[in-house]
Amino acid sequence: MADTLNVTLAKALKLKNRLAGKVAKLTATVQGYNSTQQTGEQIDVRAAFAERADLVRRLTDLKHAVARANGAIQRDIFDLAELKAEVALLAGLNTKHGTFLEGYPAAGQVAYVAQYRKADVDAMTDALEAKIDALQDKLDTFNAQTVIAVDAATVAAGDAK
Repeated sequence: MADTLNVTLAKALKLKNRLAGKVAKLTATVQGYNSTQQTGEQIDVRAAFAERADLVRRLTDLKHAVARANGAIQRDIFDLAELKAEVALLAGLNTKHGTFLEGYPAAGQVAYVAQYRKADVDAMTDALEAKIDALQDKLDTFNAQTVIAVDAATVAAGDAK
């Protein structure tokens, strides 16, 4: 059995992001240097492809371990995502209300009726952000207190520059 290290979920999530970044860089290398001019810079694309495949396997294993550990709090993770989506919806909501002079060159009066006014949207956003903060604090605590076993080579791959 491979050597494992116990790491917090918080560290595992950072490791996951780091590995995903490395996979993205290797993907760009493989795609960008597979076919180059003969006199151009030559990169060992086969080696980059093999390294990428290894990192993808490690990343998949890590994501699976994180998903298993998150089972107890998955509902809160989904709730947090949906609350953030609702804040984004409200941020993009047009709250123009009243009569405005519009149109060039022949300006005319245009009346707008907003069903949700700016004050309404601001109050709704504030309430949602309070819920988001509470859920995020709960998730941060869970991530700091929950420990999972991760393959030592995966941790090393994520820590390597």
